[in-house]
Formats: sequence, structure tokens, C-alpha cells
Amino acid sequence: MALIHDEPDSPGAAQVAKDPWQALAQASTGEQLCQAWLEVLCVALLRTRAGLVLLGQTDGSFAPVAAMPPNHDLSYLSGIATDALQSREGVTRQEELGHTRLAYPLQLEHTLCGAVVLDLGASDTASVDRAQQLLHWGAGWLVDLLRQRETASTLARTAQGRFMLDTVLALQGERSEREAASALVNRLAREFGCHQVLLGAAGGKTLKVMAVSSSAIFEEHASAIRLATQAMHEAFDQRQTIVWPAPDEKADAARVAVAHHRYAEAGGAAALCSVPLIGVGRVVAVLLMERDRPFTAHEQEYLDTLSMGLSPLLELQREAGQSATKRAARTALRWISMITDGSHPAIKLGVGAALAILLLLALVPAPFRVSSRAVVEGGVQRAAVAPFEGYLREAPARAGDVVKSGQLLALLDDKDLRLEKIRWESELEVALRKEREAMAKGHRVDQRLSAAQANQARAQLDLAAARLARVAVTAPFDGVVVKGDLSQQLGSPIEQGKVLFELAPLDSWRVILKVDERDISHVQPGAKGELVLTSLTGQRWPFTVSKVTPVSVQEDGRNHFRVEADLGQTAPKLSPNMEGVGKIEAGRASLLWAWTRPMVEWARLAWWKLMP
Repeated sequence: MALIHDEPDSPGAAQVAKDPWQALAQASTGEQLCQAWLEVLCVALLRTRAGLVLLGQTDGSFAPVAAMPPNHDLSYLSGIATDALQSREGVTRQEELGHTRLAYPLQLEHTLCGAVVLDLGASDTASVDRAQQLLHWGAGWLVDLLRQRETASTLARTAQGRFMLDTVLALQGERSEREAASALVNRLAREFGCHQVLLGAAGGKTLKVMAVSSSAIFEEHASAIRLATQAMHEAFDQRQTIVWPAPDEKADAARVAVAHHRYAEAGGAAALCSVPLIGVGRVVAVLLMERDRPFTAHEQEYLDTLSMGLSPLLELQREAGQSATKRAARTALRWISMITDGSHPAIKLGVGAALAILLLLALVPAPFRVSSRAVVEGGVQRAAVAPFEGYLREAPARAGDVVKSGQLLALLDDKDLRLEKIRWESELEVALRKEREAMAKGHRVDQRLSAAQANQARAQLDLAAARLARVAVTAPFDGVVVKGDLSQQLGSPIEQGKVLFELAPLDSWRVILKVDERDISHVQPGAKGELVLTSLTGQRWPFTVSKVTPVSVQEDGRNHFRVEADLGQTAPKLSPNMEGVGKIEAGRASLLWAWTRPMVEWARLAWWKLMP
């Protein structure tokens, strides 16, 4: 608690108004009402030695707004005031000299707004009780004052929000930037009671007056317009609101307002206010407002809020009226200025690092490899075909089975062949018997005819026997069945020459690379490469290109060439038709060229198509 420097000794020491009740009735501001109320309470009703009214401030502190007696040091009342504010309850304290002090908190809907502190001096119990009752009763006046102030503040904010919303909607309905600027200055002139409002639009590092309130046409080269432009340039260059005359010496020293002073003297303006409308990183426009009374701090705050809402809208109106070329040029200039000026060090650092990386990628050579899809096939693939027409009897083998040489793959039905064999055996016996009878009788013609019939029956019998020997389709070597599954086709007819199975050996593999036609010029026989399979992504298998086919094949809407490669003796344990990605070495080149080559080649081809 602060020391007592000038404590009043008696009620007569205070200089008070002659009629406190009349002062209370005539109070026009909140501070006057608090002072008059305190005088009524301390002089007319209680005859106290001192009194103090504390109210909350915007920064959360509590400051005195009324004191009794005025212009006296009442810091000795700070202790009991602090206790009342902390406990939010009335506090009564008896001091060592017998003086009684009261403190009563002011609360508005459970919100602590301030406190009232009274020094009753030497008082009996009845006087203290009466003071507590009057203090509790009189606090209602101050609470009502606070409620009125809160209501007035809410209404003011609502009106400001309504004006901002109406202004934004009105500007959106305008067809051009100039019409929007004219509507804006006229609205601001009516809202703030200005006899003139000017809007200067930014173009690079200069301003140009675009609209003047209550004037559809104005002379841009007039002296008043030039002075106004110079004044707006001060707000434009300093990127802050300038008020003339300055409200205090500190604000006057921190801001340059020479052009404002010159414009005010030339036009006889009593008060000026320049507000920069700052968009994304730059000043979009500047408002210059002129009227006969000074601009208050509350109005300056209101104007700053308006500028934040109006600057993006004006920028959009300007962009909507420009061509695509101008918008692109403006964007490019904005990025160039961000890189070359003294702002945005992070962007400059990022651009410098990107350029260094780009230069490194363009100059440092690295291995250049051609990537393509890869499929594993057997080094030798053998097809097991149907030897003749017939019906399928058995098919124990399926794709993926590992078979030995001579193992049964499929068995055809031999019932018809056996019957045919028996028939030709009978035909052969009949022909031989006729031949013997003709020989016994000496009929040479019949003998030769019977011999020919016997030879025909013997040939057909050999053919039937050969077919019976081939009813079993067996594996020609040890390997794996790559293709074929006839387990669901038992009993169905089989055409002669139909491929039943495809087999591949287990120890001989080759890689088929599907190289895009744009990359085939970089692939040569004998080139080295690496293969990564989809099922074995953690391993790389080296290969050597053995053959490049000169004919392209279309697949999935693109042309590719079939390139064969040999895995050599380091081939892993593979299965046929395994897929992966192969990379073929094609020399050395910069990473930038390797990454941009497809796009550059596409652009060259597109340009060639467009050329006449």
C-alpha cells in the first residue's frame, strides 16, 4: 500500500460543488456522473473524509475515475481496494487511529467491473451501518452506468459491422474499380461526417487519385489534387495511418506529416486522416479524409478495421478489370520484388538454395539408366500339343507344377483307337488269306489285289499303333508348367495341334524388357543393367542385354520394343511370368537432363506438329 502524503483532516478540507445533486443531474459523461455520484455520497449523505471510484480498463487493470476530495493523493486507500477486488466482497476495516474504511466491489453479471472505497473517519457503529446501506444502494447507479456503457459499446460495434457489411456488398455490385472507389469515398464521407474523401490507387511505387467524394469529374493535375497525392504518399511510404494534427507529441515525432500540414494550410482543413489500405504484402490504396473536427482514437481504430476489410475487395476489383497478361506481369513483378528487395529473407534463402541445387543438377554428371517394365520367362519354352483329335481323359498337371522328364501331363481317350486297331488287324488277316488263296489257285491278278489290300491294312494298323503310343502327353524335360490347366475340361474334344501346356526349365531364365519407343535409341546389345522384382524388392539382379527386336509392339495405348536380357549364372530362384522393373545403363548425363528429357522431347514433337 502506498504511503499517505496528503491525507485530509476534515470534511471541510475538500473543495466540492455547491450543489452535488444538481451536478449529478447535469452529468453528461461517465466520468462526470461518477464524480457527481461520489460527491453526493461523500458530502450530501455521509460526510466522509475521502472517497474513490475505480473502474476496469481495457488492459485488465483498475484505475480511478472519480476522487473525493479531487486532486488529492488517495493512495492510502489502495490496500483495502485491492482486498475488495480480490475477494469480490465488501470489506470493512478499522485503522489504528480509529478511522473506518469501507470498500465495495462493482459487479455486472458476475463480471468484476470496479470498486468504491470510502474513508469514514472516526465513526460509530450506527454511522458505519448507515454508510454500508447507502454504499450498497448507491452502487446500483454505477452498475447501471456500466451496463449502459456496455450496451452503447455493443450498439456501436453492431452499427460499425453493419456499415462494413453494407459497404462490402455495395462495392461487390459495382462494375469497375473506378465506380467501386467512387461509391466507397461517398459512403465514408457520410459515415464520418467528412466534407471531402479522396482515394488514391497504388500503381507500383506511385499513387493516382481515382475518386473524390461528391465529385464525378475532377482535374488530376490541379494543385489541390497534387497536394493531396503528396499527403497520401506519406501514409503510403510509411505504411501507417497519419492523423493531422497529431493527438500527442509522441505520435507527431514518430510519423512524418509535412505534406499533410502543407495540404491543410492550402485548403484550410481543420483535421486530416490518411489510412493506407494494405493488401497481401503491399499497399493497395490510400484514403485521405478531411473534416472540421479532429479524428478520435476510436474512429482511427474503426478506420483501421475498415481498411483490413476493404483492401482485398479493391484488389479483386482491380484484378477483375485487368487482362490476363497484366495479371501475369503483376504476379511476376511481385515475386521479383520479393526476391530483390530487403524483405522476406526466408524466400530469398529458399530461392538461392533452389538455384544452387538446380545448377548442381545441371552440371554434375550421373549414371543415366533407362527404366522399363520387365517380365521373367524361361530360357527355353516348350509347348506340349495334342498329337491328334480326340477326347481328354486325364489332365493331372496344372500351371505352376514342377514336373520331371517323362511325367504324365495329359492322357487322351484311346477307346476309338483300340477299336480301329482291331478293325485293321481283321482287315489285314482277311487280305492275307485272300492273297494265299489267289496264290494257290494261280490267279495273279487277285493275288496282287489282295497284297495291295494287305499293305493298306498294315499301314493303317501301324498308324493306329503310333497314335496309341502318343495318347499320353508327357514332359519333354525337367521343368515347370508355365501355362495350361485342363482339369475342368475332362471329356471335352481336343483338336489336333492344340497347345495343351507350356513348359520351361528350372535353371535357365531370361528377362523380357518392354522399353518405350522414346528410350529405345539409348539401348544397345551388350549393355548392363539391374532387375528388381515385385516380389523381391530388397534384391537387385544384374543382367546383360542380349537382343533388341527391331519391331515395336502396342500395349496399353503405347508402343514399346521387346528387349531380351540374360541373367547369367547369378539368376535367383525364379518363377515364370514374375514382373518387376529393369534399368539399363546408357552412359552418363546430368540429372536435370535425365528428369526433363521426356518433357523436352514431347515439347519438341508438339512444336514440330504445329510448324507449317
